[in-house]
Amino acid sequence: MKAISDLIKRPTFISIVFITLVGLGIPLIVYQLFTSGPSGSLGITIEIIFFLALFGLLVIDRFLLTNINNKKLSVIEVILITGYLANYYFTHDHSFSIG
Repeated sequence: MKAISDLIKRPTFISIVFITLVGLGIPLIVYQLFTSGPSGSLGITIEIIFFLALFGLLVIDRFLLTNINNKKLSVIEVILITGYLANYYFTHDHSFSIG
């Protein structure tokens, strides 16, 4: 219970993104379990692996939060994510499209 209250009392950028994506993703996975055909299991597996990677980032985030100030950690996370997105944009023909 302390871990959940810690997420609410001391949120960071990654914890907010994690809570939002899990809150939207769990109902989606449940819906896909009941409506998809036999070929839909790969998509569900990929989504679960994505959630496990997000959970790993959340664990690292909570560990860093004990050592670094809350606001400093949020600023560092936003700078890293913005830097990654800028790098992706400039190295992929000035586009965010996947295809």
